[in-house]
Amino acid sequence: MRFRKVSGLVVALVVSSLSFAQSEDIYEVARNEHGQPDFQGVWSTRFITPLERYEGTPLVVSPEFASGFAQATYDAAFAGNTDPDIDIFGPLKLAIVKGEYRSSVLVYPEDGVLPYNQHGISNSSFGYFRDNSGFDGPEQRPGVERCIEGWGAPPMRAFPYELFYGFVQTPDKIAIVAEENSPLRVIHMDGATRPEAIRTMEGHSIGRWEGETLVVETTHYSDTVPERAATGRPMLISSKAHVIERFTRLSETELFYQYTVNDPVYYNDEFRGEFSFTWDDSGHIYEYACHEGNYSMTGALMGARVQEAEARTAEQSN
Repeated sequence: MRFRKVSGLVVALVVSSLSFAQSEDIYEVARNEHGQPDFQGVWSTRFITPLERYEGTPLVVSPEFASGFAQATYDAAFAGNTDPDIDIFGPLKLAIVKGEYRSSVLVYPEDGVLPYNQHGISNSSFGYFRDNSGFDGPEQRPGVERCIEGWGAPPMRAFPYELFYGFVQTPDKIAIVAEENSPLRVIHMDGATRPEAIRTMEGHSIGRWEGETLVVETTHYSDTVPERAATGRPMLISSKAHVIERFTRLSETELFYQYTVNDPVYYNDEFRGEFSFTWDDSGHIYEYACHEGNYSMTGALMGARVQEAEARTAEQSN
């Protein structure tokens, strides 16, 4: 009987302590001038966590494991960089979500792997870090290099260097712009629809508030460029895709982001991912990649022609 009383007391104390801690940790989201939860400002992704999870790795890892894993992920991602004059850098840490280190963005399926069907597998072999050997023309380069694929398109993705995103809210629209290679994304809070025939890479997003959470549903994708670059194997999005996103501000510095993708063209099942944006107090977005005067594609293709000419000369001299 004494054991039961003590056990009951311990349970009561634990529950009471948890309740007290939770009440202390509750974050009251500030409201903007329109009475909406305020997300406005600049947020960033500062992590190298890959989209998919390595086999045998748990979703949540210790800080010690996270440090070594981040370095290994970085080394694998940039292993193809053979030019000593190019210093590729990025944030050498894993994503922290609600105080936990994450080894993948995907949280479902349970193994953290994209549930590609056979059609998806056959179309996903070209990843940003997997095969960049084609230089016959711009069509063989990734959509990111061609400035036709942006990071702000849903579902939003992170990359192994710091990316900044600007959020602006009005009574009936929410706009998101990514710092690099991204058209302005507009979320229609007024339910504005789009004709079925009008389709884009970004799709058409309609949002609503569910309490403190912004819920966004996106359809009307284009099939023009299905690839969505990511750290590791790319994600594919077809014109049949239906994406649901959820944005919840957890603190002054953390904006929790979740997405669910249903796409029967490339996948056998839905998949879900999540990460947290980090508040950035700079308040400034600067497009440094796909700007006027960017001739990197021309330079890359010309460089390939020079290498081919050098190879022919070397072969003839032998």
